[in-house]
Amino acid sequence: MSIDNLKRAAGLLSLFLLLPAGAARAADGPCIWDGTAPLCNGDCKPGYTLVKRDKQGPAGAKKCATGTKARCCLTSDIRVVGKAPLCNGKCPVGEETLGQSEYGEDGNKCATGHAAICRLAVK
Repeated sequence: MSIDNLKRAAGLLSLFLLLPAGAARAADGPCIWDGTAPLCNGDCKPGYTLVKRDKQGPAGAKKCATGTKARCCLTSDIRVVGKAPLCNGKCPVGEETLGQSEYGEDGNKCATGHAAICRLAVK
């Protein structure tokens, strides 16, 4: 086995060990799905930010009978764009839009519009 293959295997093992128990092992970059059907109750562990709740989770996964799955992304890779009271946030070019928030980047509730939840571009 080459040095590059050993490094790649070590990196994958590290990612697997960092995932919370019950997490869907289909990692999406720095994001994971937590919660296993049929009784999901997905939650994010410390260091991760909740960006979405869903009954199914990743494409092709089994749907929850109760509860929801949680899509969690590494906190350092997620940011909220848009300041209250007029949030109207949009992710800059190169960042992925993960969803919307009723709260702006300053933590205050939006009076109109929504803030954007953005995943920073991988460098």
